[in-house]
Amino acid sequence: MALMLSSCGKIEDEYIERNPIYPVNWEAAADSSSSQFVNAYWNSTRNHFNNDNFGAIGQYDYWPEAHGLDVLTDAYQRTKNDSYKQKIYSFYEGVKAKNGGRFYNNYYDDMGWHGMAHLRAFEATGDARYEQSAKQLWEWIVAGWNEDDGGGIPWNHENTPEGKSKGVPSNGPAAIIAARRWQKYGESEIVNGHNNLYWLSKIYNWIKENRVVQQSGRVFEKIDDKNGDWTYNAGTYIGAALEYYKITGEKVYLNDAMKTADWATSTLVNSTNRVLSDWAEQQDHDVNLFKGIFVRYLTQLILNKDVPDVTKKRYVNFLKHSAEILWTKGTVKTPVVLYGYHWWEAPSNGKAALRTQLSGAMLMEALALLKKEGYVN
Repeated sequence: MALMLSSCGKIEDEYIERNPIYPVNWEAAADSSSSQFVNAYWNSTRNHFNNDNFGAIGQYDYWPEAHGLDVLTDAYQRTKNDSYKQKIYSFYEGVKAKNGGRFYNNYYDDMGWHGMAHLRAFEATGDARYEQSAKQLWEWIVAGWNEDDGGGIPWNHENTPEGKSKGVPSNGPAAIIAARRWQKYGESEIVNGHNNLYWLSKIYNWIKENRVVQQSGRVFEKIDDKNGDWTYNAGTYIGAALEYYKITGEKVYLNDAMKTADWATSTLVNSTNRVLSDWAEQQDHDVNLFKGIFVRYLTQLILNKDVPDVTKKRYVNFLKHSAEILWTKGTVKTPVVLYGYHWWEAPSNGKAALRTQLSGAMLMEALALLKKEGYVN
């Protein structure tokens, strides 16, 4: 019976809409989303992103800028529109100046987001500046590894209990960077005496052994505090596991990714509408960006050819459900596309903070990519 249902594509799934929402043209949605995001948030004088659509500048915001670069790269890869490529080019010096004339930052996790985004920007555009900055960022990140408390990369450079604390935000992006740089540069790149496969193994195993419940796939910051279970931590662990699988072909890593994806898509959701959500979402807060990061890596998992079809469909249904709710209920579309920080509630004051807008833009780009690859209508 299970095989018959699978072969016919008829899956009993809570994310299949029983009362269908009107069809969304996901490519058109991504077009309006990303183009209007750039028009409303890009500071054409300073060449970085503003903190909201009214032009406020978050002078010390560094990590959201990396995700702005990711959205520019997503849109450029999808459309090949030179306006996005020009913004990617200008971003380099603009954000560098905003951050004090360099990409070095006090926070290892913030450098991690930039390290990933810069490598993507280089690969998408061929701009060699990004290859160099991605390498510098990676060297600074690896220098943070220490063996205190069993290893790991700390939160920041400060000699305080908080600064020295270790968690997924710093180590998840680092594991992804190590994997991608190994795949790109192989044995030719040595950092702090070791190749990137060594660093991937060290960092990934630290996360798995210290921040993941093996039975369920739960990714946590504190084992006894479920309010510290964030979508972006689950996302980067999925991303790291998937990259490790690409390198080794060992199914344990693909299973790690799917187990955490199963846990997150059933747990990190609003209990009423089953839309992806973090418990502390609020106006203009870091947490509002977390969902977009999760979406990025769940999308990459869907695109992997070795994920079973039934599992793939489940993830696609989940993302499509969240995207339909966001586009039909959580979005203001005139005079400019703006997203709510809860994806089921549209902003009521004509204003949306950068982090909120980034998550929504990432989701629309993800659905456009899934449509292009034939996973959604």
